Amino acid sequence: MRIEQGLVHGILCACLAAALILASSCAPKEPFVEETFVMGTAAWITIHGLSAREAAEAAEEAFRELHRIEAVMSTWKKESEISRLNRESDGTPFKISRELFHLLERALFYSHLTAGAFDVTARPLVQLWGFQGGTAHLPDSHEIEQTMQRVGFGKIMLDGESTSIIMPPGMELDLAGIAKGYGVDRAAAVLKGRGIESALVNLGGNIYALGSPPGEKGWAVGIRDPRGGRDIVGSLVLSNEAAATSGNYENFVEVEGAVFGHIIDPRAGRPVSNVLSVTVVAPTALEADALSTGFFVLGPESAGQAADLLPRVAALFALPDGEEILYRTVGGFGERLSLREPESR
Repeated sequence: MRIEQGLVHGILCACLAAALILASSCAPKEPFVEETFVMGTAAWITIHGLSAREAAEAAEEAFRELHRIEAVMSTWKKESEISRLNRESDGTPFKISRELFHLLERALFYSHLTAGAFDVTARPLVQLWGFQGGTAHLPDSHEIEQTMQRVGFGKIMLDGESTSIIMPPGMELDLAGIAKGYGVDRAAAVLKGRGIESALVNLGGNIYALGSPPGEKGWAVGIRDPRGGRDIVGSLVLSNEAAATSGNYENFVEVEGAVFGHIIDPRAGRPVSNVLSVTVVAPTALEADALSTGFFVLGPESAGQAADLLPRVAALFALPDGEEILYRTVGGFGERLSLREPESR
């Protein structure tokens, strides 16, 4: 398989997975690995260079930070700050924590950058199509139009002096496309604060690679084949940077014989169907998380224009092309990216 800047062809029978998993490492010493469940998914922290006790303490502190963020930003937790905001906001200023305020500021930045393709106000549309606790059905144009009246990042206002937000009644925010990345960055910051120079934080495929394993140029992470299991169709080598993937290979609904993925175009009110997956590499996990969703909606051409405005951002698109998959790259991966055809079944 040949990889070119801008366009890569590969003959695959299914879409590129919406997750990254840790590939095998050739490091001379076994790392410490700890796992937990948080933000609705599995999280792993891998650490080199510490004793088992020191590594366990560091991982535990990083996991506590992830659980703390979940308690603030999860819409699945009724008493989280974001849930209370969604429930109690009535169109008047609603005071929020400085942490949530700053995260919403970043969310609005990526909304502007992607011309609304990334939008934390899309929750009503996501639920309309049967996700996030909604009932799966095929909405008609009237339902979509009515729901879109409660969607649009331009309808919310942030007041930095009072750290408050104003949004119309009935609007609901969902940070699923950015909070995991933020959590990964915060967990990595905990490890850095302890002087750790070689670690990997993986929260459901949202990854930050701190340094490199001993004797390696970077952390090798695999791009998973979506046909099932944990087969690998490609790999990335990361060091002091992040990666995230968005795709519909796991989260979808079937209505009247048609399959619809969970990634909704907030500007059109409908699921995106012309992209299979997008893997983004960026300086921070927050940025990779937000851009993987925004780029998925934008498609490679418009995503390329947005990526040109950001340093050290690259994206790999998997696009349907009959029974084949067309790979396109945005930005420069250099030698960090390699793809191969999956084993035949």
